[in-house]
Amino acid sequence: MNKNLINPIKKTACCIALMTSCSLLLACGGGGGGSGAAEIIDSTESNPVPDTPPIEEIVVAPSPEPVVTRLEELQVAESFTFSNQQEIQLTVYYPYQASERAYLNICTQWKNAEQNAVDYDSCLWRGQISQTQSDVYFSLPAHASYLVAEVWQVSSGDMSSTRQTLDLNGSNLQALTFSF
Repeated sequence: MNKNLINPIKKTACCIALMTSCSLLLACGGGGGGSGAAEIIDSTESNPVPDTPPIEEIVVAPSPEPVVTRLEELQVAESFTFSNQQEIQLTVYYPYQASERAYLNICTQWKNAEQNAVDYDSCLWRGQISQTQSDVYFSLPAHASYLVAEVWQVSSGDMSSTRQTLDLNGSNLQALTFSF
């Protein structure tokens, strides 16, 4: 026989034998610890089996609401809207003086974590205050969790600002007020 032909056959046979033995070792777990002798325990005490209470069958009452299986069966109340905004009336009390100008910003976010600068990109309303009580109307987005009110006062060329925060969680959105 040709010597060149026998050499690749031997290599293939050796590889197959090696892969088979590795597979058997992995499948069996490769052995365990211990001496190989089984330990026999003789027990004369019997453990009593506790009585188990009978299993009660729980019957679930059918839901009174019908299950919708098709879009045509879906019923929605007339008052439901898909709007994610709510119209808000906010009352602002400010000690307005005729000799000064005051400007109000109503926003939903602070610019930084220290809460000393308002994020003006989040403002919902901006305008001038010209009386001691002002009612402000705007649309509040559903994601807003608080409001930031900032009043800029301009008097005799001096500018100063005052800020307040109103937490909207748990607040009555129909009666929101800021008092400066």
